[in-house]
Amino acid sequence: VNNLANIHFSLGNLSEAMELYQEALEIKKSCLGEDSDDVVNTLKNIAQVMVTAGKEQDALQAYQSIVNIRQGRYGENHMSVAETLASMGDVYIKLGELDKAMTYFEQSIKIQKTQDGPCDERILENLGSIYGKLGQWQKAESIFKEIVQIKRLEHGDDYLAVARTLDLLAVSYIEQERSSESIEHLQEALRIRKAFLDADDGEILASLNKLAFVYKSLDD
Repeated sequence: VNNLANIHFSLGNLSEAMELYQEALEIKKSCLGEDSDDVVNTLKNIAQVMVTAGKEQDALQAYQSIVNIRQGRYGENHMSVAETLASMGDVYIKLGELDKAMTYFEQSIKIQKTQDGPCDERILENLGSIYGKLGQWQKAESIFKEIVQIKRLEHGDDYLAVARTLDLLAVSYIEQERSSESIEHLQEALRIRKAFLDADDGEILASLNKLAFVYKSLDD
């Protein structure tokens, strides 16, 4: 049943997929128990269909059920709980409810920090972006610094994705009226791009424009 539902979902037949996933869910609950991993996987499928169908509130209910199951089985600080909380944050972004998205991403990151290894870059980037949109630039700065550190550890200093995060870090300084502190990061981002890209590449031109803007603002 679940495999047939997957096929319908891949074909865009959302009503048929949902009906089959619901049927699979009841079968798995009956045969495997309410808190089995198979039940969780089907709830994830249901949530994904709901998001695709624009039924975000139903998706949130499915994700909350997953959180409850995983907390019950593994405890509140398990990475699978952090993963599901981040998925709920993604849904709230789609709904435009940034305050709620921020709360779920913060909870996810808080759990991740209790584990070994770095936090999930994607979740950090979403959280940093939300802080920026909400005008919480000091928090955004802290997040972007953490992302730069993670990317440098994983990929080395000279990595294009590092340059892109350095741009965001520079913006956080500019928005806090600390433009002079942004120059170092913009210059480093430009240096990295020059090592990888042609001189007339759009990213290099954008870097030059950002530096010119900051220098002009300081002169003014």
